[in-house]
Amino acid sequence: MQIQASGFFRVGQLVPEDQEVLKIPVGTTVESALALMRANDFDQLPVITSEGRVIGAFSYRSLARSLRHVRAADNPLKIAVDDLIEDLQFVRVSQEISSIEEYLEADHAVLVGDEDRLLAVVTSADMMRFLLSRTRPFILIRDIELGIRDVMRSCCTDEELASSVVTGLPSESLKDEANLEDLTLSELLSVLLNPSNYGSFFRFGFGPRRDYVSLTLEPVRDIRNKIVHFRDEVAEDEMQTLAEVVAWLRRKMLTRGVAR
Repeated sequence: MQIQASGFFRVGQLVPEDQEVLKIPVGTTVESALALMRANDFDQLPVITSEGRVIGAFSYRSLARSLRHVRAADNPLKIAVDDLIEDLQFVRVSQEISSIEEYLEADHAVLVGDEDRLLAVVTSADMMRFLLSRTRPFILIRDIELGIRDVMRSCCTDEELASSVVTGLPSESLKDEANLEDLTLSELLSVLLNPSNYGSFFRFGFGPRRDYVSLTLEPVRDIRNKIVHFRDEVAEDEMQTLAEVVAWLRRKMLTRGVAR
């Protein structure tokens, strides 16, 4: 159900590809509905009429809210869900995900489609997974850039670090002051991997093999450009590369006694 539309995130992109919409008919007992929810790890189930029309959703919340209306003499597990349901908002597949935020905050789920054609159920957990998948590449790139800077700082004094920036970058690209925080990832790598700089300073933090460090960090350049310029989706193997570089840098930081 994934939908692409001119750069905007849409509701259809929140739906897990393997989602199976599970519905229960009116007359289903609370006991049966709860068993289905437990078996499928669902928090709610749409309730449909004999004609397949959605009339609401049965959920743990709707059950808790409605129990006060159940007579003390009745076994709540044996009654039908018909009067224990709540209304959830119907949304369209093509809606921007920002438009459903208030519904998810209030009800933790929305129904995709309409009463006569239910396409999917989107939950707060689906939104969280989607947003995490979209932001994780930026977090990994951030960790890599900060990790490189931290290990570089641990290898030399501030004066030596400033000198290494001058050595590693063309004069036309230098600002008034050589500040590590102002360098892009590409510039950081140029400074780090400059043969003179590496031999004099950075081998103490990154190890004696400059060629190995280059092979480890150079692929990050292209992945980083793809991410920050929104050129394309980040592939699974590229995400794995970023995660492995973060782990490698973390080990270097621990070895150098760098805390973050």
